[in-house]
Amino acid sequence: HGRMSTATARGAIGLERMSAGVASSSGRHATPAVSVRGGSRRVGPQNTHSLLRPWARRGSVALGRRAVEPNTTGADGMVALVTDGLKTSARPLAGDGKRSGPGTRETAAVQKAGDGDAEPRLVCFTGGTAFNGVVQELMTLTSRVTHVIPVSDDGGSTAEIVRVLGGPAVGDLRSRCLRLSDESTGEARAVKELLAHRLHATDSKLAKEEWYAIQEGDHDLWNGISEPYADIIRSFLIYFHTQIVASKNPVKFDFVNGSVGNFFFAGARMFFKSMEAAILLYSRVSRIPTESLVVPNIVLDDNVRVALGAKLENGTTIRGQNEISHPSADPKRFEKVKVNTKTGGIVRELVTKGGDIRRQGKALAASSDFWKQVWEAGQIPEVSASEFWGGLQRSQGGFERVRDAVASGDFYSAGQLLKSRVDDLSVRPLAVWDIDKATTGYDSLPSPIKRVFYLSTEDPTSVSPVYPKVNPTILRQLDDCEGVVYGMGSLYTSIVPSLILEGVGEAIAKRAGPKVLILNGGQDRETGDMSAAGVVKAVVNALNRAEDPDPSRRCEFAVSDYITDVVAPVDGGIPLDIEELEALGVKNVIQVDARRQDIHGAEYDVPALIDALRQCVTG
Repeated sequence: HGRMSTATARGAIGLERMSAGVASSSGRHATPAVSVRGGSRRVGPQNTHSLLRPWARRGSVALGRRAVEPNTTGADGMVALVTDGLKTSARPLAGDGKRSGPGTRETAAVQKAGDGDAEPRLVCFTGGTAFNGVVQELMTLTSRVTHVIPVSDDGGSTAEIVRVLGGPAVGDLRSRCLRLSDESTGEARAVKELLAHRLHATDSKLAKEEWYAIQEGDHDLWNGISEPYADIIRSFLIYFHTQIVASKNPVKFDFVNGSVGNFFFAGARMFFKSMEAAILLYSRVSRIPTESLVVPNIVLDDNVRVALGAKLENGTTIRGQNEISHPSADPKRFEKVKVNTKTGGIVRELVTKGGDIRRQGKALAASSDFWKQVWEAGQIPEVSASEFWGGLQRSQGGFERVRDAVASGDFYSAGQLLKSRVDDLSVRPLAVWDIDKATTGYDSLPSPIKRVFYLSTEDPTSVSPVYPKVNPTILRQLDDCEGVVYGMGSLYTSIVPSLILEGVGEAIAKRAGPKVLILNGGQDRETGDMSAAGVVKAVVNALNRAEDPDPSRRCEFAVSDYITDVVAPVDGGIPLDIEELEALGVKNVIQVDARRQDIHGAEYDVPALIDALRQCVTG
């Protein structure tokens, strides 16, 4: 790579122009360096106003001053400069009038949609993880989907980015974009693999070393990615790194379990001063279909973020999405247990044995392949504690899990198990709690949730509500769509946060057409023992903002104005009270084939689910 290609040069120049444009439009005069594989160029102190293109201003307002603009014109122009010369067009999909190759998913989509049939335009309010397993199959029905994603997550590797750099959470946005990414060529698959990659899950030093190899272009993940794409991606990864290094946060950034895609996303958002532009750039680099939109649910000024709060029926208020949905130990604040010399020797011996177990591939907790499978599946499979952690299968008292032994008061058994769990928290902190909802999601709340609302993060003790503005793109898409879909996902922390925004309920109620609620396969911490009718009422109350303390913010639309169809899995974990649904005004209830998982619920047959959705949307 001794010499940049023409396309690379255009991309680098575009990035320089964009640096100048953003600096000028935001009143700053920074001189950011832009590193590319073939060399580097630096924007010098120049008359940056002359580089500010027409797209950078609308009237007298510079785009760089807001995180999200009312339409995509400015963002499109900004990203166009950076991606100039790259082949970022989306692959052909059903209903777009282009030919698709034989034997591909696109061909199946065309056959299923029918010749000449226009794809329905849908707006989907979903969770960041649960709906991901449906996204690709949904493309066989339509690619004209607006995916509305909340940005209030405060857990996982996203939390580390927010802790050090501020701004909204990007993890769920990145996750959905990743599922929509092109896989039709070797290069497309290589780009997806790079942006899906996570650094070492438990060792901060190894994670940092791997990150340096990636940003310096020396990692095997770059194999198969052409120079123009690599230069653009690396430039934003390096920009992200410069912001981490320049941060004044006294606690250094921890790269453990970090997502390369999150880093790219965060770098683009900070560079453009626009979440919208960051999403558009990610979409073009990943070749996401142009008809598919991934939209953050709220508009926030640069580096401002909000938190979720939940008021329970018993009057208690819980602060933070993680605390509401799946609370867990924070590995950044975890203090290792101090043990005496004798016990310490036993633990060290077990650690040594555990290292042998891990090298033999017998401890799933230390297997990157295992966590990759978990990430793709969206859940942890049923495995025993000893398979997962290594160590004893059972304690002397017959317990397999530490928490069960503690709950029963058998602390001797708990101690036996704890010391035998090589990777348990007493030995080293874990940073794989991105997916801890799979292990803590069934712990019940002390009382049912009455209301979800937004809180300011400036005062961590305040429980007074704040009211962020809905992303106007959502309202425009609702005004032009042919169907609305709710689910799947955590009801109160993934779906409701988008529904309580002012204007959303009104926009949905005034639209004719199908409005489909897809029930989850089972109960979780948030829904408790709620029935299907209970879920419907929760969705309607959120859209009507019925529990808002300010009466002027409330609506009074009927259930049928918001929900026309309910889709549920056969033998699902949420009781299906059909008569109550009919009494509420739900016109249609469809049960879909599913595979029973355990006492907690069932897993949808995804093609059958999409067929049911097709039935609701197209009639």
